[in-house]
Amino acid sequence: MKIKSLQLKQYRNISRIHFDFHPHLNIFVGENGVGKTNILESIVYLSSGRSFRVNQDSYLIQEKQDFAMIEAAIENNNNLKVVLSEKGKYLTHNQRVIEKLSDFIGICNVVLFNPDDLQFFATTPRKRRREIDYELGKHSHDYLRKLSVVNQLIADRNAFLKKNEKDDLYLEAIDENLIDLSVDIIKERVAFIEKITKRTQATFNHLTDMSWNLVIDYQASIDLSESDYQDALKKKMKDSLRRDKEFKLTHVGIHRDDYIFKIDQIPVVNILSQGQKRLLMIAFKIAILNWLIQENQIIPIFCMDDLFSELDYEKRKAVLALLDPSIQVLITTTDLNFIETNKDKRIFKIQKDEGGVIYE
Repeated sequence: MKIKSLQLKQYRNISRIHFDFHPHLNIFVGENGVGKTNILESIVYLSSGRSFRVNQDSYLIQEKQDFAMIEAAIENNNNLKVVLSEKGKYLTHNQRVIEKLSDFIGICNVVLFNPDDLQFFATTPRKRRREIDYELGKHSHDYLRKLSVVNQLIADRNAFLKKNEKDDLYLEAIDENLIDLSVDIIKERVAFIEKITKRTQATFNHLTDMSWNLVIDYQASIDLSESDYQDALKKKMKDSLRRDKEFKLTHVGIHRDDYIFKIDQIPVVNILSQGQKRLLMIAFKIAILNWLIQENQIIPIFCMDDLFSELDYEKRKAVLALLDPSIQVLITTTDLNFIETNKDKRIFKIQKDEGGVIYE
């Protein structure tokens, strides 16, 4: 999967711009604040239908304008278009309107590294779940569908508990559906973690020249050593029912799961330096790339925002060497000297002028 060209109109500080991309290595170089990250953000939006930087699409529309547009020509005559306005988002694939966001996610598959990823290890469980659910959703629309239904069932259950009604049959019906779908989600999360852990550890050890014993501890709502997840979750929810009614809240479920990265059973947030965390996150992202290639037989696009400024020469060289030529890569940097490689590449020197963002 490769983006052949990208056109932005009235997007953040960009009035209008057009790029024709190299099939492998594309580098956006410029001073801080000129708009390099905006370009990557627009590409990630084509993959996820959301910004990785803000929660409101209105921030993506250029000041004093009514709409913003992102349009990309992708290999095999595919075209994706996003129009953002005060009325909402308008998504098309080959001129066909996409009504459901879940059907749009993953048509253009992008894996992103950005500096905020370093907070992953110390952030809230909710944000870790969200990030991993996002990666699983790019692989499977069915996963996203089940997750959406589960979240709605939990919301309905909580609303029922708040009413303080005595209709246990209704609660049992919700729980039955909730357990069935939750078990499917747990199984997919378990499979993902099993596959991604080995890949992450191998790449991390290569980049650090160490022999770390890395574990991604999936802390599920049930004991994963149980042979029957369904019975285990049913029992756990039954045991929690009295507490749920007292607090009018669902305490057991996939909405409470977490993922803790550990080395020698110690959370990495407690023992790794900032540089080591950066390398671990790079290893994790490359592992996701390879997992998506194996599972979907589609090669994602890899976006790296300001990755190299905090790495020394040898580490930068090692990361670039890991990038297979079949993967399209887009990198932002303030200094071309950070991207020391003999690989063929296309360089875009991003600048500001009176009309917005331009490049040489």
